[in-house]
Amino acid sequence: MTVELVGFGLVSFTAGTGLLVAARAVYPRLEVTPETRSSIQFLTAVIASVLVLAGVGLVLVGLAQ
Repeated sequence: MTVELVGFGLVSFTAGTGLLVAARAVYPRLEVTPETRSSIQFLTAVIASVLVLAGVGLVLVGLAQ
C-alpha cells in the first residue's frame, strides 16, 4: 500500500465531490442564458468526473501496491 497515492486519491475524490456540491449552490444564482448555463453545467460535470475517477484510480492503485 502506497500512502501517498491513497492520500492524493482521497484529495482528488474529495475535490471532485466538493466541486459538485458547490456548483449546485452557485448555479441558481447565475444570471446567464439557459444555453450558457447548460454549457457551464456540462463543463463542471466533466471536470468533477475526471477528478472523481482519477481519485478512485489512485486509491485503487495505492491499495494494490
